[in-house]
Amino acid sequence: MPADCSQSPLIGRWAGKRVLVQGDYAKDEDIQGWKGPRLSKLYRAMRPVEVRKPKKNWRTTPVFTDITRDACAFLEAACNVRYFEQEQICTDATGKVIDRWTSTHSVQVKPVARHFGGCGIAEYVIADGYTADDLAWLKQRCGMKPEDVHRPPRSGDWHGVRPEEIPEGQRRVIVNLDTLEYIDPVKFGQVPTLAGMVSSAPKDRDLPILKKANQDHLQIVDVAGGLFVMVCHPERRGGGDIPANGNSLIAAVGERDSRAKAAKLFKGVEDVKGRWRGGHILGTSEIRYEDWPTTEEVLESGTDISDKVVRYLAAISHY
Repeated sequence: MPADCSQSPLIGRWAGKRVLVQGDYAKDEDIQGWKGPRLSKLYRAMRPVEVRKPKKNWRTTPVFTDITRDACAFLEAACNVRYFEQEQICTDATGKVIDRWTSTHSVQVKPVARHFGGCGIAEYVIADGYTADDLAWLKQRCGMKPEDVHRPPRSGDWHGVRPEEIPEGQRRVIVNLDTLEYIDPVKFGQVPTLAGMVSSAPKDRDLPILKKANQDHLQIVDVAGGLFVMVCHPERRGGGDIPANGNSLIAAVGERDSRAKAAKLFKGVEDVKGRWRGGHILGTSEIRYEDWPTTEEVLESGTDISDKVVRYLAAISHY
C-alpha cells in the first residue's frame, strides 16, 4: 500500500537494532552496564574519519556513517517536503572571510498532476498556507530558489506519496513492549499509517488541548515528537534541552519570562520525558509478523497514554 512506503530501502533499516539518542552532555554512567566506548566522548567521535585528529588513538572508537541525507531523501518523497542548503559566510570589517558554514532549511510542497507519457507527477509547487511574509523569509533569509521547490524528491521517487494516498496503508500505533503503553496517531490528529505518522500534522486538527498550546509551535505536537521525547534522557543538561516539568521550565526561562506562565500546563505530565528510555519500542502493523503483537492486539490489551503525551507536547510548545 502507498502509505506503507515499503518501496523505500530506508524502511526497516534499523528494525531490531539498539538505537541511542546521543547528546554532547552525556555522562559515562548514563547507561548501566554499557560496554561500548565512553558515552561522554561518543558525541565528539561522530565525525568523518578525515577530520579526526591524527595523533589521537581511535582504535577503540567506531566509525559512524551519517545517513542524514538518505533520511531526508525519504522524507522528501513520503512527506512532500524539500530540503535545501544555504552557504553562510562570516567576514571581518575588511571583508576577509573568517568562517563559512552550510545551513539547511525545508519547505512544504504539493504535487501538481501533470502527466507526460504516463510517467506520473511531473511538477511540484509550494504548498498552500504560506503567507507573503513566509515566502519573503524563505527567499531572502533562507536562500530558497525556484528549483528547490519544483524538483522531484532526491529519493528518485518521481511522484512520492500523494495526499489522497496517505490513508492507504496499515493502521499502526507505537507501543512499548515492556509496559504495553502505546501512543496512537489518531489522538494526535494524524492518519495512523506510516506516511501519516511521518508527515506534518494537519494545521486544522480539532484537538481541544491545542488551544492551550503556543500556536506558533504546533508542529512539535505530533506522534513523532511524542516518541522522541519519551526516549530521551529526562534531565536537562544543555541549553537546548526541553524541560520535563514546570520547575524545569521556570529555571530555563526565568520567573519573569512570559513563558513561565506555561509551567502549570506540566501538571500531571511530569513523567512523560524519558518515560520509554531504554525500552523495547515497536511500530505495529495489522499483519502478524512472527510473535510481534498486531495493532488490534495492542489496542485491545495495551494502555493508551496518547492524551498524556499530547498534553506534555502542548506544554513544551511554550519553551
